[in-house]
Amino acid sequence: MRDKFIQKLTDLATQDDKIFLIVGDLGFGVVEDFAKQFPGRFLNAGISEQNMMGVAAGLAKSGLKVYVYSIANFPTMRCLEQIRNDVAFHDLDVTVVAIGAGFGYGTLGYSHFAVEDLAVLRALPNMKIFSPSDTYELEVTLEEITNVPGAKYLRLGKNGEQSLGNSVLSSPFEARRLRTGSELAVLSTGGISHEVMKAIQSLDDDSRLRVAHFTVPSLRYETLNSIGLDSFKKILTVEEHCLDAGFGSFILEYLESQQISTQVKRLGIPRDFYYEVGDQGYLLKLAGLDEQSISTQIQNLIG
Repeated sequence: MRDKFIQKLTDLATQDDKIFLIVGDLGFGVVEDFAKQFPGRFLNAGISEQNMMGVAAGLAKSGLKVYVYSIANFPTMRCLEQIRNDVAFHDLDVTVVAIGAGFGYGTLGYSHFAVEDLAVLRALPNMKIFSPSDTYELEVTLEEITNVPGAKYLRLGKNGEQSLGNSVLSSPFEARRLRTGSELAVLSTGGISHEVMKAIQSLDDDSRLRVAHFTVPSLRYETLNSIGLDSFKKILTVEEHCLDAGFGSFILEYLESQQISTQVKRLGIPRDFYYEVGDQGYLLKLAGLDEQSISTQIQNLIG
């Protein structure tokens, strides 16, 4: 997904001379084409994330559309104060791009996990969050958010995420419907949606399932209104993120705000899981977020 991000951003930059890319001394083998084509709109800020975010805020204040690109939690946790005070508070046109959502860099340990980022960033004022599941959603998202002003967070995978299928997404602010059943609503965001779809396809009958993926995992109640959650007795949420204050928590907040009473099962990363190290597939299995574990939870819910 990171390759597609740079390719699409490069295409958009040929049409919009306000697009500016900052990286934190990484992305080599990926960002060179952008840097070569737009040397005046590219900056390697080095390993200095707090400074990098301050520079991004200054450039955005001057009228540029700034994308700040780095690995996993470095452009978020390491410079959270600058995101909060310089970018989000002033609602500047800075898009924070994190590569390796969830366990994308699992072999490097907890320092490289991005598993609390949704919880932290959705609490900030003005922050719009985008978590595409595949390159198709990423392209649709970039096409739109380049012209959406203000603070944004783009949460991407890094492991060659395949297409979720032929279902259409006209805007990242809408839900992407993948199944249209009426018994159990299965809701997810980000790359974990691939495990969800594999789990559903392994079932003998998936006609009872209404499956939807959310590129925008928070702050958009109107997106949830379109799914019709008030018609379901059971809802399953799946996220490659800690269970605290993430996507599933947002669904619960929405249900409470609409006074919808229904059974909700949340799948996510448990609190005591952060001491494990391994590749993404290994960690997803340990956390109960692999295809088989999700399939079992679905079967338990639909009996």
